[in-house]
Amino acid sequence: MLRPIYLQPGDKVALVSPSGITTKEQLDAAVALLASWELIPVPGEHVLARDGRMAGTDEERLADLQAALDAEDVRAIWCMAGDYGILRIIEDADYSVFQGNPKWVIGMNDITVLHSKLHSLGIESLHASMPSNLQETTPEALTQLRNFLFGIISAYATKPHPLNRTGLAEAELIGGMLTWIHSLHDTRIEHNTRGTILFLEDPTDDIYRIDRSIRCMKYAGKFQHLAGLAVGEFGRNNDPEFKERVYHIIHDAVKDYAYPVCFGLPAGHTRDNYPLILGTNAELIVQPNGGELKFP
Repeated sequence: MLRPIYLQPGDKVALVSPSGITTKEQLDAAVALLASWELIPVPGEHVLARDGRMAGTDEERLADLQAALDAEDVRAIWCMAGDYGILRIIEDADYSVFQGNPKWVIGMNDITVLHSKLHSLGIESLHASMPSNLQETTPEALTQLRNFLFGIISAYATKPHPLNRTGLAEAELIGGMLTWIHSLHDTRIEHNTRGTILFLEDPTDDIYRIDRSIRCMKYAGKFQHLAGLAVGEFGRNNDPEFKERVYHIIHDAVKDYAYPVCFGLPAGHTRDNYPLILGTNAELIVQPNGGELKFP
């Protein structure tokens, strides 16, 4: 996978809304935060547009995404919100210029679709908080996002968990929001999970919806040939009991395999939502005293 160039003070960051609606307050907060990082925010022409529950028409959202992909002087693209919309335009975008001049694409939730597309093109990206949830993200997690963009990369350590499975895996780290990983199965946008370290998280508080997605993925063989599994946060309310129920569902789906499994990665729809470099050749180490995820 090709890693985009790290940022430097004075670099431009495009702010685009390829999916859900963005508010003026969220845009202002993103502009202020980037400025505090000595970066130059470049809002898309239609970043505040609305069309139903999406941030403008397909044509408007595609125009802003395409402009950001093609702009030679833009070094990162920060997607403003998730929800729904990127799937409607993902195959209409032209990535030819972007492939010759890759830049960091940042987002999560619905942006899992865009991550998957970029990985099929051989380009790394960042699973991280978006302006739509800045107020719900800890300052420490945002500082870590800034550090990753500027090339200050660190590993993550997790506490021991009774459902962890020990082992070592070094492989491509892919994944994101469970609902989208499941939904993309057998589409041309899907990135093959075989031989990868799969990362999963999801904001839903519907335990049955999670169970359905996990079981469908199991029956489709998506868990069978992994190199490792890293499980992040589930649910919006940070309910420990709910999270443990989810963890047991996932554990049951992968209990017959031998690769390392790590529960409790600090990433997902949570206040401590730390960035992950997706598409990179990461190292997952799971021992009785906890897990560790390392980036090259």
